[in-house]
Amino acid sequence: MLTEGQIQCMKEDMTASLAQILIEERGYSMEQALDVVYNSVTFRNLQNTATGYYYQSVGYVYDDLQKEI
Repeated sequence: MLTEGQIQCMKEDMTASLAQILIEERGYSMEQALDVVYNSVTFRNLQNTATGYYYQSVGYVYDDLQKEI
């Protein structure tokens, strides 16, 4: 079983990965990418441990983010 600290680390890694993909694929600045991620329903779902988003692949979660954008 994962500790709360490990889960938080996974959430933070996922957030950084999502922002990095937006920078690479859409040409966003770091500020734009983080703004999009932090203000998304996908991010709220990622923060809700019950959704299990934190242990999904980044591609799966990014697909949801793309649908929002």
